[in-house]
Amino acid sequence: MERRLMIYSKWVADKGGYAYYETPERLGLGDDLPTPRMRQVSSIGVASTDGGRPLPLGAKLIGYGPVARGCVTPLDRSGLGGIGGATGANLVLLAGFALASAVAGVFVVRLASK
Repeated sequence: MERRLMIYSKWVADKGGYAYYETPERLGLGDDLPTPRMRQVSSIGVASTDGGRPLPLGAKLIGYGPVARGCVTPLDRSGLGGIGGATGANLVLLAGFALASAVAGVFVVRLASK
């Protein structure tokens, strides 16, 4: 039976596409992988961003590509700093921007009506 090295694909949020990793573990073709444990966060199941198999220790980066190959890892949120949860400072900035936009809108409407 032919045995192949395992390849994992990890989404690269800031570039798009996937980073490919190779691990020394080997499985025979046609062998089933163990079912990964995933935390259910809602009544309808697991979030798609949490689906996948964890990247094993010792995995070596072997390249990049536009589509996933092998096993897909869960989404790594470390590169998504700008998308994260709302912090107090972000909410203050957002409220300030909304207020400034409203004032500017009123000013533009008054100028247009003259």
